[in-house]
Amino acid sequence: MGFLLTDEQREFGRSLDALLTAADTPAVLRAWAAGDHGPGRALWGRLADAGVFALAVPEADGGLGPLPVESAVACVELGRHAVPGPVAETLAAGELLGGAGGPAAKEWLPRIAAGTAVVSLLLDGHGPYALDADAADAVFTVTGDELRIAPGPGSPVVSVDPARRLFRPEPGGEVVAACSVSPRWRGRDT
Repeated sequence: MGFLLTDEQREFGRSLDALLTAADTPAVLRAWAAGDHGPGRALWGRLADAGVFALAVPEADGGLGPLPVESAVACVELGRHAVPGPVAETLAAGELLGGAGGPAAKEWLPRIAAGTAVVSLLLDGHGPYALDADAADAVFTVTGDELRIAPGPGSPVVSVDPARRLFRPEPGGEVVAACSVSPRWRGRDT
């Protein structure tokens, strides 16, 4: 079994590195931290054009995947360049919705793949905060086997990192799907 990236995967990483280097992500991050989401949303659009968010979305719903290795390559580059916003959360929401199916998946997955939806995600057992809920189009919460859309971003909580704003989402919300989340994601061993 081989664990090395393919030439295509390495080239994808290099292309993202070039895109992000040219995007002046430090300036985008400073604007995001100051509450100006415009440059971050513009960068989000360029990342969507590069296929980043489509990696977690099934082909039937407008995506390219799910492609976990390519998603990991993308996350490495996005983290290395300090891209602001709930990137990992949006990718994870794409995975959860893709596995759950139903009307919410049909509504949200094409928007996630296209980069027009920024999604924050709160998993039961992983702390009470949703990242950048004020900039998100939706905050999804997983409680038990239910995927819900929180009724609002909730209350802000002081964060030591101004570029990563934390929110305590409002409880409840519409159940949009039954989902099966691995016990490891929930913070419990199998």
